[in-house]
Amino acid sequence: MVPYGDRILEHQVTSILTSDASSDGHSPATRSFAGSQDADVRVIDEEFVDQQLFFVTSYSDFDKLAHGPRGHTAKHTLRVYRFFTDGSLVLLHMAGEGSNVINPAFSRFHPRLNVVYTCTENIEENGQILAYEIHGDGSLTEIGHVDAGGLSTCYLTIDREQRHLIAVNYWDSSLVVIPLCKETGEFMGPVQSIYDPRQGKAMLAAAKSHGGVNHSMNDESTIAQRQVDPHSHALVLDPFEGCVAYVPDLGKDLIREFWYNKKEGKIGCEFNVLPSGMSTGKPDGPRYFAFHPKFNVGYVVNELSSTVAVFSIDRELLSEISHAASLGLPMDKFKGRSTLKLIQSIKTVPSAFPTTLNTCGRICVHNSGRFVIVSNRGHESIAIFRVKQGCGSRGKAMRGTLAQVGFFHTRGETPRHFQFDHSGQFLIVANQDSDTIAVFSFSLTSGEIKYTGNEYHVPSPNFICCCPMVDRYSDDDDDNQAYEKVGYTFPAIEDNVSSSVPTTVVFDPTKKKLDSQSELELARQEIAELKKQLSQISEREA
Repeated sequence: MVPYGDRILEHQVTSILTSDASSDGHSPATRSFAGSQDADVRVIDEEFVDQQLFFVTSYSDFDKLAHGPRGHTAKHTLRVYRFFTDGSLVLLHMAGEGSNVINPAFSRFHPRLNVVYTCTENIEENGQILAYEIHGDGSLTEIGHVDAGGLSTCYLTIDREQRHLIAVNYWDSSLVVIPLCKETGEFMGPVQSIYDPRQGKAMLAAAKSHGGVNHSMNDESTIAQRQVDPHSHALVLDPFEGCVAYVPDLGKDLIREFWYNKKEGKIGCEFNVLPSGMSTGKPDGPRYFAFHPKFNVGYVVNELSSTVAVFSIDRELLSEISHAASLGLPMDKFKGRSTLKLIQSIKTVPSAFPTTLNTCGRICVHNSGRFVIVSNRGHESIAIFRVKQGCGSRGKAMRGTLAQVGFFHTRGETPRHFQFDHSGQFLIVANQDSDTIAVFSFSLTSGEIKYTGNEYHVPSPNFICCCPMVDRYSDDDDDNQAYEKVGYTFPAIEDNVSSSVPTTVVFDPTKKKLDSQSELELARQEIAELKKQLSQISEREA
């Protein structure tokens, strides 16, 4: 984030409706600026930066989980913190009696409203999805809850039109769609669509409480049981057309591609399935999927093999699918055709570290588009990778692939989740099994992190959701233009590149000067363009 005048400019991170998360659960880093005609620029008042809240959830009943945390159960499973620009946090509010809100473990902040959704993990009863209006003082007002239609709910996505929330149930692998009120963010009814990849078949593996294995482990006996059933772990909509849903199936080591019917809010036919990694014969366990904000590239973190798989995205095929859907044509014609192509696989732990002692947690792409970050549970580290910007000797073929920056200890055990602040200059890590969240500063230049000394006691923290507060009653015209244009468009990685998939990317020090000069020139061009756009905005305001 670059200060300029009295306001702060930053690029659009990515589709804040599909990434996590977020990948895996990202919260929106920015909101649209009233009157702005360019969706690639966001303007944030300093006042809003000071109103940045973090919604933190905790486990309260380990017996109801597929995995086995080793920390302490929480009496209150919901916490709200205020974040300060020195990297410190102040606890504002605690809610969610552990016996009422059991094991909330994934949250999603609405892209336009001050509403946060969270879902509960429970392998004995259907999960619950709760919606809260979050206030500037950190207090929460529940505005609704619905049954998640499946067991151990683990992921939430809001579609591009903000009219549907899609939930993923890990244990039985079901995908469900729930209608939302676009004006208030409230639920408009129960589950309206459900997709069951098991097609009604019973689970083969038993729950942990009935003699099943602990899904936190990565040994052969655990894998033998864990991988006999499908286990959907996320659902990410493509940020370009919003018509293809990518679902990592952790149990079957696959990425599933579905048509998402945007108009009706339904998971349609399954186009294709493809391996989530190198197909070495050993399990990969795909967990999350994240898109690059500028390149036609996506990243899958494989939990069991401790790898990141890099895929190129076929934008032309996505456009073809979207066009056919808009005309009401049959979608069966796209079966067997994939929008993904594996171009790289790279380890998330040091080469000499035993893979069986680690499982990956979260993956995200930094809002600058220059770094990919992964958490390692077991190695107790954050792995950071530099994203190739296409400046190397291989040109476009290198764009979006990864080179290792380093590994950084998280000052705790089992970093299940982490989250950046608005600026991308602070990283907050949830160390699940040491009952702490720790704050690190993040270098926008090198990608390295440093411990700030700020650490807070939270029982079994499992998710950190950034909630940048905005005035929901402002005159900002809700025409959805902020979501019409997602990131920048670059040519797809060329097909004539060697079909061999590199297992690592070796950083060549002799090319460092060339890369740095090229990246500096790119940064200068971006700054010049931002200044031009800011000037246009100021003229319209005058």
